[in-house]
Amino acid sequence: MIRRLVAKELTELRRDGRVLGSLVILLLLGMGAGFSAWQQARVQHQAWHAASDGEHERWLGQEAKHPHSAAHYGVYAFRPPGPLAAFDPGLSPYLPVTVWMEAHRQNEALYRPAQDSGSAGGFIPLSPAIIVGTLLPLLLLLLAAPMISGERERGTLRQLLAQGVRPERIVLGKGLALAVLLLLLLLPLWLLAFAALLMTGAQGDVLLRWLLTGLAALLFLGGFAVFCLLVSACCRQTRTALLLLLGIWAFGTLVAPRGVMEWAEARHPTPSALDFRQAIDGGLADGAERERRIQARAKALLRQYGLDDLDDLPVNFNAVRLQEGEEHGNRVFDAVFGELHDGYLAQERWLQGAGWMAPFLAFQALSSGLAGSDLLHFRDFVDSAEAHRRMIQKAMNDAIYLQPETDGRRYVAAPELWATIPTFDYRPLATADVMAFYGPGWTALIAWFVVPLLALMAVSRRLAP
Repeated sequence: MIRRLVAKELTELRRDGRVLGSLVILLLLGMGAGFSAWQQARVQHQAWHAASDGEHERWLGQEAKHPHSAAHYGVYAFRPPGPLAAFDPGLSPYLPVTVWMEAHRQNEALYRPAQDSGSAGGFIPLSPAIIVGTLLPLLLLLLAAPMISGERERGTLRQLLAQGVRPERIVLGKGLALAVLLLLLLLPLWLLAFAALLMTGAQGDVLLRWLLTGLAALLFLGGFAVFCLLVSACCRQTRTALLLLLGIWAFGTLVAPRGVMEWAEARHPTPSALDFRQAIDGGLADGAERERRIQARAKALLRQYGLDDLDDLPVNFNAVRLQEGEEHGNRVFDAVFGELHDGYLAQERWLQGAGWMAPFLAFQALSSGLAGSDLLHFRDFVDSAEAHRRMIQKAMNDAIYLQPETDGRRYVAAPELWATIPTFDYRPLATADVMAFYGPGWTALIAWFVVPLLALMAVSRRLAP
């Protein structure tokens, strides 16, 4: 009986020319968007490799000089595209791609790709993730809205029940037919993302992200399909079910994201650029703690070597001053930049929490998080670049420390010192860390699937013609 009901529903969908046309259009859109996103990600990967290699060569090409001059010479760190950016570019077009690493200061990241888009920068690029999150639910509601309410309007539901078909079997058959259609819709996009991974040399962790992205899409769209059947079962007329579902889709896809973002920004406001820079400059200007630490180090070194004058030390005390200045700045940067990024991530958590109200927000957060094109990965990139900057400064100051400058002669380091600094090579967060941060989003998607399913099971037992 279940098999016959599923075959009946699939036959009706196949005979409906609108369904076939919609499937073809979505398939073409998905393939076009996927190919475009993959091509863009490939170009970005090539540009990232070329820029990173060229920057390291520029660092190695310095002539012999004082190590502190090399620290000021600086080097750029470049953010690579996310592991699944071909599926979901996420916030990548709006996030800076490079950080200038130099002595004494942590700089803000620079150069957003959207700045080069001109008048098109305000448009959301069509990507496979956008198709899954917005267009596929729209197609599902158009197909599912008349499935039960339409049977009721035509009187065929009464006939089925009169023939002894249990109502829950009717609902199950229609749900399985939607599930088959859903898999047919998702499979091309999923395989396209997999092909992009193979072409870019994906590793095991990236493949796990791909599988989890597919699971998130199934939970989101499966929950939406079940919810559509629930509404169809509760409405007496197809027109009512369709209008109700269209309103819910428009609210969850178009209205809720903007409103929740405004709400999140109100609850966790970010400082203005002026206030941010003033906080950094004010913290750096307060050097009392730095001077106390320098004096303590001076006394400790004089006591260690049994000397009375810093100029007599067998080490270069200027390196101590430089390093203490770096440590003082690091404490300021950790506080000010940490507060800024904590605010951004708090806003992201609000968006995940709103997934209970608008599941599209939860799916969007999970998709961009697994793709590596979200704020969490951006903060990790900034933190990694800052750790690399501090490593460079420590290495340069350590080299100065071992070379006391006597008779006014300034220490000049050979270019071999620059080769001791490794290339900045950013690695995305582990999938386990991403899953931990996006736990609320997963909970919202699971609830979005389970709760309507339980409600549909309860309604189907009392399905009336």
